Amino acid sequence: MFAIIIGIILIVLIFLWYMWFLQRKNASTLNKLKDQTDQLKEATLDEKIKKLEEMKLAGASKDRFNQLKDSYREQVDQVFTDILKQMRAAEYKNTEFKVFGSASDLKKVNTEVTAFEQKIGGVSKGFEDLLASNELNATHSEELQKQYQTLRKQVLTQSFSYGPATDKLEDELSEIANLLDQEKQLTNKGDHIEASQYLDDVKLKLGLITDQLKVIEPLYHDLNEVFPGQVDEIKFVYQKLVKQYFQFKDDIIQQISEVQNEIEESNKKLGDLNFDAVNTNNEDIKQRIDDLYETLTLEIDGKKDVLKEQKPVLDYLNHAVFQHNRLDKRIQKLQEEYILTDKTLKTFNDNFATLNEVRQKYDADVQSIADKKVIFSEVREDFKEIVKHLDDIEASEKSINDDLNQMLSSEQIARNSVDEYAKRLEIQKKMVEQLRLNGLPDDYLDYFYMVYDEINKLYDELDAKQINMEDISKQVIVTQEDLSNLVEKTKKLKYNVLLSEKLLQYANRYANKNPEFRDELIRARALFDTDYNYDEAVEVISKALEEVESGSVARIKETINA
Repeated sequence: MFAIIIGIILIVLIFLWYMWFLQRKNASTLNKLKDQTDQLKEATLDEKIKKLEEMKLAGASKDRFNQLKDSYREQVDQVFTDILKQMRAAEYKNTEFKVFGSASDLKKVNTEVTAFEQKIGGVSKGFEDLLASNELNATHSEELQKQYQTLRKQVLTQSFSYGPATDKLEDELSEIANLLDQEKQLTNKGDHIEASQYLDDVKLKLGLITDQLKVIEPLYHDLNEVFPGQVDEIKFVYQKLVKQYFQFKDDIIQQISEVQNEIEESNKKLGDLNFDAVNTNNEDIKQRIDDLYETLTLEIDGKKDVLKEQKPVLDYLNHAVFQHNRLDKRIQKLQEEYILTDKTLKTFNDNFATLNEVRQKYDADVQSIADKKVIFSEVREDFKEIVKHLDDIEASEKSINDDLNQMLSSEQIARNSVDEYAKRLEIQKKMVEQLRLNGLPDDYLDYFYMVYDEINKLYDELDAKQINMEDISKQVIVTQEDLSNLVEKTKKLKYNVLLSEKLLQYANRYANKNPEFRDELIRARALFDTDYNYDEAVEVISKALEEVESGSVARIKETINA
């Protein structure tokens, strides 16, 4: 019980101590707020208001001043008074030990004091801006006046650099002068805010004109000096070339006139300060002038090249004709003994036609030069095309000549090959005769005589009045392949004959021991002696021998050396 009483006493003492602590804290906060409010009372804006009233403001400046002054009066007469009342109420609560209510009120007062300070600071700043606007505008106006005068002097004294744009520039400068006059009037009336806006407009327009001058000068330099100078040079060179009887594909006079019209049009657009259009026009003018220079240069260089190449091209043409005629004689002579390919004759005839066309073109160009009605650039291209045709003809006829040489070589090769084939065929015949057979298989005989006929046909074609080497060369290849096949057939025939004979001879030892074997032996002999089917004879007797004596056929095969 005693402990409970002690605990209660301690709680009460702690609570009383906290109340005392909070009261002291509230008192400290009140003192700080009193100091702030005392400072705010002393920092009045009445002096600034008096100065501004003496400036006799007008217009937007006066409206702004009245707005700020009304806001200031409202803050001082209402808001600040209310803050003081709340502070006294909070102080009373604190003395009455209503510390929690006092703390809440003080927190609210602190927020309102801060807001009041900010609001008064904003009003003060507004007053300061108004006070400074007169002096600031005066300084700014003086600077802009100097810039305007400098820019105006530049435009007037250097108008030759701006050409048709000068009038528009002077209009813009007049507009700036008018803005400066209006600014001065507003300043005299006391409307410094509105005057400041006019100064901003002046600054913007002065910057715009400065930028325009940087753009105008190079554009007009091209239109006034560069382009006309180039056009005059082109006209001078053109007239000089015409006197020398130069001809042109295009109407140069018309093109020069179009350039001059475009220069005039570009000048008009420059007078309207339409810089994008002027830039586009000037680029087109540059390209047109470059094209005109290129056209004149093309003909001047063309004449040099034509006069330089005229004789070499003629020499090359005559050389090509000479070579063609020489090849023609050779072809005619060879056609007495050989049949030439259609491709060779067509290519040769096409070359003849091309040579005639080239000759006609060359003669026409030379005549136009003599008549002084020549476009040299076109003749130069004609000469290049003629040389290309002659190059193609030379390569083509060299190939034809090489083919003819190859044809003659092929004839001798073919004759040697056919002689060799005949000898090899004779060898195959003797190899078969040495076997002393009663007969040969029909398929072998057919193949042998086919090769024999092919060789004889080749002899006939080689001995013909006109030799077709293209067909002969193809047939030589076919005959070579057929002869190779015949050699293999002969080897196989010889091997089967020798093997059959040995197998039949070896089989005699079993002829009387086995009736079935004897029947197979008789059958194999019939295939060999009567049917001349040596392949099947080997197959029949081999099978029969293997049944009575396994491995015997393999041993006998090892003794064969065909």
